[in-house]
Amino acid sequence: MLASIMPVSALLLIIASGLILSVWNLLVKKASDPSVFFLGAVVFGLALYTPAFVLIIAPGLEPPSFQAAAATALAGLTEGVYFILLTLTYRRGDLSLVYPVSRGSSPLFILAGGVLLLAEGVTVLGYVGIGLIVAGIAAVAWPGRGARVTAVAVILSLSTGASIAAHHVCYKWALGFVPSYAVIYVAWSIAAVALGVYCLATRPFFAAARYLYNHIFAAVAVGVIAIGGFLCALVALNMTFVSYMGAARNVGMIFSVIFGAQLLGEGARWRRLAGAGAITVGVAFIALA
Repeated sequence: MLASIMPVSALLLIIASGLILSVWNLLVKKASDPSVFFLGAVVFGLALYTPAFVLIIAPGLEPPSFQAAAATALAGLTEGVYFILLTLTYRRGDLSLVYPVSRGSSPLFILAGGVLLLAEGVTVLGYVGIGLIVAGIAAVAWPGRGARVTAVAVILSLSTGASIAAHHVCYKWALGFVPSYAVIYVAWSIAAVALGVYCLATRPFFAAARYLYNHIFAAVAVGVIAIGGFLCALVALNMTFVSYMGAARNVGMIFSVIFGAQLLGEGARWRRLAGAGAITVGVAFIALA
């Protein structure tokens, strides 16, 4: 049954991507300046990827059509907005709050877009999934003992979820024209520029450069694993539907709550773990609806 819904190879790639995603989110969250730290990570990751792109990938690519260029550019811009919102939000909320709410809300935005823009219907299973996600988000975001919850953090987390939905759709569009290993390089280059502009506009250049210099090795490590994990997801996206990818990849929400509780000392462990579990199941129901 599972193989008829999603190839096993795609499932394994997506789960690996979800685990990697939660690991680098943990490292970005721990940084005292997440935006500059992640900017360095993306730039160094792209630098390591550049020789392969220039020498191996680019020579085999055909000149992009207007649609291919537009889709890839939009993927990069929406990815850049995601980078900015995510790193901004991590300065205002717990890992075990930001990650599940942002990741869990993104399928709701995709579903809402399908209903409002494409007149798609929602099945009973879909409504059950929506209910589980909403309940899970409420459990994760509920103020409680030891839990750092503010209205700003919740709103920013939901905004991050909307940006995730946007770049998933744009990537799926771009993959119809350009191979995944080329899309990720071009789109992340555009996203890096967007994040860099934000960083330079919000902090002194030399302070940012000094911070990055002092955290160079950690940034390089995060850049390598972040691009590697995302490449796993894009390869899997070529094998399955975008909604299925989101459902399986969101298993990382469980890891984020565990990491937040065990490694960062965040509170409300069991409530947030239950909420993340409900969100994960709800996303799966929407994908299967």
